[in-house]
Amino acid sequence: MESCILQSPLGPLRLTISVKGLQRLEYVAAGSPLSKPVSDLAKQAGQQLMAYFEGDCRGFDLPFDLIGTCYQKQVWSELQQLYFGQTLSYGELAEKIDSGARAVGNACRSNPLLIIVPCHRVLRKDAVGGYSGQRDGIMMQRKLWLLQHEAETSQQS
Repeated sequence: MESCILQSPLGPLRLTISVKGLQRLEYVAAGSPLSKPVSDLAKQAGQQLMAYFEGDCRGFDLPFDLIGTCYQKQVWSELQQLYFGQTLSYGELAEKIDSGARAVGNACRSNPLLIIVPCHRVLRKDAVGGYSGQRDGIMMQRKLWLLQHEAETSQQS
């Protein structure tokens, strides 16, 4: 396992990589010491993330090693089908996989690869919804930033 901490416009991000692929991308506390990626995969992931934040990358081409239930993996797979800047509601995603909106929300909350598996693109039908199990605070600010970043970047092309 390899772990590195990269700086981003949303604060430090910890990237965890197994021998099979990316396992986790998570926000860590401000002020966490940064550490450079070592493996080729970690370097690629870091480069693609920085390109995403700069508006030059609209999708990630990296191997994943996602750990979760069959249902969670099904939801995460559907999230990966969303194109850059596209949003849909929890209910719409639930309809696609013959499930319920709450179950989809729970799977999104458990997403181990934030940003890369774009759970931030899933919204409540009448509001933005939550992000990573939070409905306010820094996590919601991050979701709103990601949505705005993608909307603005999409308009520029």
